[in-house]
Amino acid sequence: MFRIALNHLEDLQQNLAGELFFDDTIRRLYATDASVYRQLPLAVAYPRNTDDLKKLLSFAKTHQTSLIPRTAGTSLAGQVVGTGIVVDVSKYFTSILEVNEKEHWVRLQPGVIRNDLNAFLKSYNLFFGPETATQTRAMVGGMVGNNSCGSNSIVYGSTREHVLEVKGLLAN
Repeated sequence: MFRIALNHLEDLQQNLAGELFFDDTIRRLYATDASVYRQLPLAVAYPRNTDDLKKLLSFAKTHQTSLIPRTAGTSLAGQVVGTGIVVDVSKYFTSILEVNEKEHWVRLQPGVIRNDLNAFLKSYNLFFGPETATQTRAMVGGMVGNNSCGSNSIVYGSTREHVLEVKGLLAN
């Protein structure tokens, strides 16, 4: 059925604080984004914390599969579809962690929706500029991954122009 034995996925499922699905229904839901591309993933994970992300990275390395980071799935070029494990951070990684009003920056998790961020920042007289067409659904992690910009990029720039740093995890 899969390139990876079902018992390996079941073991991973039992070891995550979050959820892991490998049933046909969820896999079909994640086989597409807003593009025309379609690929059934091996599984879909909703990691609950950084330890889950580390376990997913280790699993992918050990079993020679890929991880496909995903937030809202609004990309138009198939960036978040593939045959590996989709890692959807939109459920648990949704916190705004810190705002520095003086230096005009915010630290947040990748599942924060762009418009929710701006609603939060309004009281600080701050604004996250990249203006995607899907700003009511687009999440900052996806915007970073795609370098989103939108129709007003001449005014607000692209996402990369607003990112000071990214804390990430690597397989090693």
